[in-house]
Amino acid sequence: MNIQMATASSSLSQTQKKMDTIANNIANVNTAGYKSREATFQNLLTQTYANQTGEEAEPGRITPENLRVGFGSKVGLTTLRNEQGAAQETGRDLDVMLEGENVYFRVQNGDAINYTRDGSFEIQNQNGVFSLVTSRGNTVLDPNGNEITFGANPSQVSISETGELVATDANGNEQTYQLSIAKIDRPQALVNVGGNEFSLQNGELELVVIDGEEFKTRQGFLEMSNVDLTNETTEMISTQRLLQFQSQAIKMADEMMGLANTIKR
Repeated sequence: MNIQMATASSSLSQTQKKMDTIANNIANVNTAGYKSREATFQNLLTQTYANQTGEEAEPGRITPENLRVGFGSKVGLTTLRNEQGAAQETGRDLDVMLEGENVYFRVQNGDAINYTRDGSFEIQNQNGVFSLVTSRGNTVLDPNGNEITFGANPSQVSISETGELVATDANGNEQTYQLSIAKIDRPQALVNVGGNEFSLQNGELELVVIDGEEFKTRQGFLEMSNVDLTNETTEMISTQRLLQFQSQAIKMADEMMGLANTIKR
């Protein structure tokens, strides 16, 4: 009974982590560029018990020779789902949708370089310096790792399918930049740093900065999240039932232990 309670308790806490993952996906269903995550479980230690005394003592028995008893499960990993999200037309010049597999905008966050699929950019004025920034205020980079800044506040911004940005000021002067796009070779090891941005894990990952051959940018569009609300709702209901079952298992084990203690007295 102690084993039953420990197993149910362990599984209960791990199932709650799956519920947290589902809740986070649902909360970000309308977040531009958000990539959903899926919790994957793995078994903890199992033990095998012999449950047959032999054919001569139990003729005709066809049940398995051994009984495997598990000790619960745990969340092995949360998988990042990289499917392309739906396109939403906004008509806004600074909204940029990124199309392509495992490709991300490169942005500057303090001393670190982060990666995001959220292309809802803005122009920020800091002491007369106009910078192209993300919705979090992090500066968008060019392929050389330099921040994209303008000498004057652009009155018009044009972005091609290859990520070339042309900014035109009120006097008709043009400045041309290239958005920095990186392809992540192992996206499952990206670390979520919050704000719909990722960082490379301990510098171990390789990235390839590409020049338009494996991606396309669409001005005036945003990539919406790839969260399937119907699937997430179904998973949430199933997980809630599993939580209820595990809670009931703990309750039953506690009642059985109480009964056993009463008999012993």
